[in-house]
Amino acid sequence: MPYFSTIELTPQVSMLLAHGALRLNPGQWVKSEKGLGRFLRTDPRSGTTYVSWLRPGDDWETASQRFHRACRKGFVGKYRRLYDGGKARRAVSDPEVMSVGQ
Repeated sequence: MPYFSTIELTPQVSMLLAHGALRLNPGQWVKSEKGLGRFLRTDPRSGTTYVSWLRPGDDWETASQRFHRACRKGFVGKYRRLYDGGKARRAVSDPEVMSVGQ
């Protein structure tokens, strides 16, 4: 994997991410006033950027496990192909919720 320097999440960079003019890879290190974290994804509908932030006192293993869980839960990266199966399971478990969104 090539080295990418840490990206500063300024308001301008967040705006570019929200409008699709800039793309980051999942796992890319980002920095903002919240601290240091790893980029997950940007929701194209709302423009919200999701980051797995490092917590004070985290070691590498704990932070890595949290990022991995966030990727699985958010269907990010290699877990994106699992989204259709997760959507179908949610429809079966709660059909009322799915009928409202359609």
